[in-house]
Amino acid sequence: MRKMIVCTLVVIFGFMNFSFGQNKSVTEKISIQTYDEKGILKQTELTGNDALSLDIPSYIKEYDQLGRLTINGYIKTDLATTIIRFDSNKQEADGDYICKNVNTILKPFIGVKAIGRDDLNGVDLERVVYASPAAIAGINISESIMEFDGEVINSYCDLTAAVNASEIGETVEVIMKKGARQYSKYITIGSREVSTVTYKYCDEEQYDIIPANELKENPIEATLTSYPNPTRSLSHINFTSTSDEDVIFRVMGITGQLIHQEVITDYTGNLRIDYNLENESDGTYIMSIQQGNDIYKHKVQLTK
Repeated sequence: MRKMIVCTLVVIFGFMNFSFGQNKSVTEKISIQTYDEKGILKQTELTGNDALSLDIPSYIKEYDQLGRLTINGYIKTDLATTIIRFDSNKQEADGDYICKNVNTILKPFIGVKAIGRDDLNGVDLERVVYASPAAIAGINISESIMEFDGEVINSYCDLTAAVNASEIGETVEVIMKKGARQYSKYITIGSREVSTVTYKYCDEEQYDIIPANELKENPIEATLTSYPNPTRSLSHINFTSTSDEDVIFRVMGITGQLIHQEVITDYTGNLRIDYNLENESDGTYIMSIQQGNDIYKHKVQLTK
């Protein structure tokens, strides 16, 4: 039986290679602090569309003449978490450009939110994320989780710890309860993506570089376009490629937060996707197509 780890209460939502659709839960918050020689000069809290539309590199350039500038925040969806960091006092070098380092880790994920029962025996499910491992296993909000991979669950904290102690890709038994009946279901542990984006000064403008060992003798010919651009809501994405590998389509915000992802397994050389940005705030969005190790990106401006 697996030894339980120290419990940290986190939401078990995140990223998985399935089509999630455009229904999502979003939480965002960015805190900006400016300092002078006497201490904090101004503190600003951005939430909602104000946080999502913040152009961080431009903001840093505009206010970097102050004594100190810090930007910290996060953007969480059902698909991923992006953590944002900048501190002008922790820069290793000066420069005319703003670059970013992105560190991404994968954590075990099943895609549920639950609440502890009054009798401290199991947890009642409040939400199951669409197309998550829990949803694929047939788990729904009318059920309760009593045990997870041999661990007795007495609280949501217990469930969180049990999931975090699991291995991504393994299949575990979950003891469920509905009414007086108890039964087993089996979940294959997925993964949620947590990315930490750290902004820094740099001497040269940042570009995506393809390592020499990844260059192909017969490179794939591909094109990615969209129209209209700018758009008021609907974006028509067209992709053509000489490769017949599966396609992963992603939509990301300008700071890299994942908004939408779907996998197309029957790609035959031409792809047309109509994606609606009507629920997003004005700003720049990145349409991305991945085939194997090749990634193609196209920026779309949303102006309502």
